[in-house]
Amino acid sequence: MEIERLIADLNRQQKELEAVHKQLMQTTITKEEESQTFLFDLKDYADSLSLVTVYAEPVQVEAPPVQRLSAILGEQVQTLQQLIRILSAQEESEAADFYGQQGGELRRTIASLNGIVELNGLLLQDNLTFQRKLKDHPLQQLSVQEAADKPGFFQRLFGK
Repeated sequence: MEIERLIADLNRQQKELEAVHKQLMQTTITKEEESQTFLFDLKDYADSLSLVTVYAEPVQVEAPPVQRLSAILGEQVQTLQQLIRILSAQEESEAADFYGQQGGELRRTIASLNGIVELNGLLLQDNLTFQRKLKDHPLQQLSVQEAADKPGFFQRLFGK
């Protein structure tokens, strides 16, 4: 079915975004506040896709090159728009359901997907600045000590 294929595509693209995010979080680019904000927005966006990718089978992907970020976001917006069209048609026909969602639930899902499309557009705009910054400053891996998680508040407070 068309919906399952679209959700599987979104799931694969979500995993690619998460892999790129993980790769970028281990570089020196995270020391800049503007880059951190972009990376946190990217993570939030990737997490928001779980609205529909929760219905897909888990997949394993390798991290694509960082330069492919715009292409992934572009593919996602097309996939999301196709999914929204199909779900809107289902809502109007009231014949089919989307994983048990009908009526109000389906309308809320469609509205959420429209919000995700809007987030995608904002990320695409921010990605232009981020890609320029990557060209100006090549990525360098953080040392293991720097990449390790910082101790939490209570660990610092109690020294454990």
